Amino acid sequence: MSDFASGEEKTSKEVSFSIGSGESKAEFSGIDMSLLEDSLSKTPWERMLANDDALNFAESLRSAMLQHNAKS
Repeated sequence: MSDFASGEEKTSKEVSFSIGSGESKAEFSGIDMSLLEDSLSKTPWERMLANDDALNFAESLRSAMLQHNAKS
C-alpha cells in the first residue's frame, strides 16, 4: 500500500497499526465506530435496501405532515 503524501510503501503491519490508531482517534473524537462497522458488514445491496427503507419512511412522515397541516 502506498502512502500518497510521502510516496513510501507501507507493509501490512504498518497499515494495520495506522488503522488501529485511526480508530482510536475516531473514538476519541466521539465517532461511534460500531455503526460504521455494522454498515460495512452488510453487502452494498443490503445497504441500498436499508437506504430505501429510510427514504420511504421519511416520505411517509412528510406525507403525514402535509395531510396534518392541510386539515389545520
